[in-house]
Amino acid sequence: MNTENEETELIAKEKLKQKETMVEKMGVIFENSGFTPMHGRVFAFLLLSEPPYQDFYSIQEFLKASKSAISTALKFLTDMKVVQYITFSGDRKRYFQVDVEGWFEQTTAQLEIVETIAELTQDVLDNRSESKHLEFNEKLEQMVKFNSQLNIALKQFIQEWKKTNM
Repeated sequence: MNTENEETELIAKEKLKQKETMVEKMGVIFENSGFTPMHGRVFAFLLLSEPPYQDFYSIQEFLKASKSAISTALKFLTDMKVVQYITFSGDRKRYFQVDVEGWFEQTTAQLEIVETIAELTQDVLDNRSESKHLEFNEKLEQMVKFNSQLNIALKQFIQEWKKTNM
């Protein structure tokens, strides 16, 4: 009987270690896309959580972070509309979860920046029309073309995605 309990405990510890490893890996990925390390870790933890909502102290305990670090991360993620809080009747706690729709909107908004980059780069190129550094201008022109084509492809993709999935 004791061996069964020990085996169950060992499996639980292994799952916890796997979750910690995934949170760290995902945290680095989210960090590379503009989040701070703590923002990324909180977001990753909420993505992996079962149930998919967690209270403040569960987040803090898992991430072994200070109250202020967790609070700051949750405020940022909530302001970005990629995390939201929910409440349950009779329970005074707030539970945090990933706002998947908000995350989608945030992602599509980031993709739309490509159009702005193409327009700004074109303005820079226009401003450099009298430059003697033609090779540099040609490279900038390639960037304008690349970003313009990327923008067209992304817009088409987003429209198709929304048509078939929303």
